[in-house]
Amino acid sequence: MNIDEIRKIPLVEFLNQLGYQPTGRDSKGLWFYSPCRNERKPSFHVNPRKNVWFDFGSGAGGDIFTLAGELCNSGDFIRQAEYIAEKMKLPIAKPYKPAPFIEQPTFENVAVSKLHSPALLKYLADRGIPRNIAQRWCVQVNYRLHGKDYYAIGFENSAHGFELRNPFYKGAYPPKHITHIANGNARCNVFEGFIDFLSGERLGLNDGCDTVVLNSVSNVGKALTVLPDYSVIACYLDNDEAGRAALARLRREMGDKVMDKSALYPDHKDLNDFLCQRVQSQAKGLSYAERSQERRETQYLVATQPKITNNSKIKL
Repeated sequence: MNIDEIRKIPLVEFLNQLGYQPTGRDSKGLWFYSPCRNERKPSFHVNPRKNVWFDFGSGAGGDIFTLAGELCNSGDFIRQAEYIAEKMKLPIAKPYKPAPFIEQPTFENVAVSKLHSPALLKYLADRGIPRNIAQRWCVQVNYRLHGKDYYAIGFENSAHGFELRNPFYKGAYPPKHITHIANGNARCNVFEGFIDFLSGERLGLNDGCDTVVLNSVSNVGKALTVLPDYSVIACYLDNDEAGRAALARLRREMGDKVMDKSALYPDHKDLNDFLCQRVQSQAKGLSYAERSQERRETQYLVATQPKITNNSKIKL
């Protein structure tokens, strides 16, 4: 119940709820014993048509809120509303309280260039991403934040913001959004983050497919603006609660055309973790049987992928 609805509550009903009944009437209203004090002769008058009251013994008067203020001994409007709702056994809408303001980081001197930093390229290489893939899809973003200069790997989204990553920082240059890479295909791969997308590139999973990179599971709603156009949606999401929740929402919205591909890396937290283990195994040198098994696993991963199409582009 909101404030206007409370104001319309008849005073006669309110007084009845408090245990007071009219003792008489005149041409303008009803007489009651005052609920604000003890008295021998009724001096509390209510005009039902105007829904106002006047206490001839004290000289006070007003509407239902001023009466509640007298009874609960409070001049606070919200406390008066709560008192009325409590006595009338009614729900009351809580007043709007804005969320506390949290200052967001302010980026300054932002410059975007080709990814060339040896440290950033090594960071990606350590995660199984070679230079050619890194430089095709990523850029280098130099910026100033809180008075200090930084640089990071940048992955552009469809709103011209960037996911930012370096060995010591994981964040974003706003606005935050999905990245939609459109090739005009009927099939679309969905990745949780851009490192997983780059891992998919390394594993050959993206050949012939469109791609949506969520850049955060909180962006699932934004992905729903483009995904319904596809006939097959292959999800390479993380093996955790957030990834499973995102998959469940996509399936609720689009049904059986949403495929869960995380079963291909069940013992890994995400696709990049799976890739990193493969790269490490190859570096150690495996037996012929082990290399054959890895080849079979890779062939299984890409078996359902269509042929390569060129001219990929981010759809804005």
